[in-house]
Amino acid sequence: MSSQRSAADIRAELGHPVIDADGHVFEHYPALNQYCLDEGLEGGLYAHMANCSFSGEPNWSNLPADERLARRSFRGPWWALPLGNTRDFATAVSPALFHDRLEELGMDFAVCYPSIGLNFPSYQDDDVRNKLCRALNRYLADSYQGLGDRLTPVAAIPTHTPGEAVEHLDFAVTELGFKAVMIGGFVSRQLPAGGEMATWIDSLGLDSAYDYDPLWQRLVELNTPASLHSGSMGWHGRRSISNFTYNHMGNFGAASETAAKSLFFGGVTHRFPDLRLGFLEGGVTWGAQMVCDLLSHWEKRGPEGLKAYDPERFEPDRFEMLVGEAGDPIDLPTGFGKAMQKGSTTKHVVNDFEAAGITSPTDILEQIDRSYWFGCEADDPLVRLAFDGALPHGATLNAIFSSDVGHWDVPDMSEVLPEVWEQVEHGWLDEKQFRAFTFDNAHRFFTEARPDFFADTVIEAAGT
Repeated sequence: MSSQRSAADIRAELGHPVIDADGHVFEHYPALNQYCLDEGLEGGLYAHMANCSFSGEPNWSNLPADERLARRSFRGPWWALPLGNTRDFATAVSPALFHDRLEELGMDFAVCYPSIGLNFPSYQDDDVRNKLCRALNRYLADSYQGLGDRLTPVAAIPTHTPGEAVEHLDFAVTELGFKAVMIGGFVSRQLPAGGEMATWIDSLGLDSAYDYDPLWQRLVELNTPASLHSGSMGWHGRRSISNFTYNHMGNFGAASETAAKSLFFGGVTHRFPDLRLGFLEGGVTWGAQMVCDLLSHWEKRGPEGLKAYDPERFEPDRFEMLVGEAGDPIDLPTGFGKAMQKGSTTKHVVNDFEAAGITSPTDILEQIDRSYWFGCEADDPLVRLAFDGALPHGATLNAIFSSDVGHWDVPDMSEVLPEVWEQVEHGWLDEKQFRAFTFDNAHRFFTEARPDFFADTVIEAAGT
């Protein structure tokens, strides 16, 4: 149940703008198809939609039940568009109409992500993937011409190799004029010794198949904030052949956590302190858990904590004496202590936090606060975890308002801002936290990477 006040009324009484950090355009397929044909993509968009749609694995609906079971073909969404609200769907398809309605919706500026194009960076065929992404980015750049005072689109950057990513990044930013990008958050790679379905998730940081430092360096050089909008449907544990909701719940958070940990432990956030990364549509709960786990693992698995587990400190003879004198009701043969000491010995002792440059809990909190932003939808009642002081050391997280307009979970665009304001009415957020969520944090995310991000927009003077 959202606030009974209208979005425009709520906005009129705020002393700050509202930034939507994750709205969506729903691509006009016939128009996008022409861009695909212009890129030389054989068959255009329609020939490849089955492999990049949201309906689950290719041809799920055409597979017999026994084959779905054999392949564990996961079910994607059905009735995935807000077609019950014709005006809203037209708004999602038409950037010009969204621009015209933004004030009515209580928002001042929106950063717009693709819909079917979310999946283009993960398309497996190299030639098709690159042509789809180039076509999409040209389509988006053209579609938002003249609307930059209130809207900006993001470019889709494939990341199967660092070279591919840098090539698309340069084209999008230096030639097409994009100010922000969405990078593929992972690559599903074949295991050399496995079959067709034997894959592993390369999350671009820790233990990656490639060194992605050229991509991170180029993002910094181009002053470009990057977001990850990848999901994990189809990963182990999210392959129901019958139930989309089972597959969907938590899938963005799981993919975000995988990437965020990989970049942290791979040392990316340590080596590139000016890199700004947004993790979208997964909320903030996974981020809160990650921070708590990082801190607790540092305490117990960092260099000092590991001393408590050193087999060389174990006293097997004393162990046998203590156990022998305890009087257990079953027989405990001697020799177990020495066996455990020997079995626990390894020459592969490492500091898991070394690449991340961590020397204290403060280092962990500073890297997360400096580098990571967390996209939360309007109806997420747990946004408060980012602000309410529940995290260790009083840490807060950079939660940013992300409407997700244009997709099935927003059946009525006019109710988005009232849903956020409801959190103030319930006392879950105070007005200062509401401002941070709907304006300050997003403004920092974009301007810390690109100081002139909001130049020539309706909120150019805000935040200064």
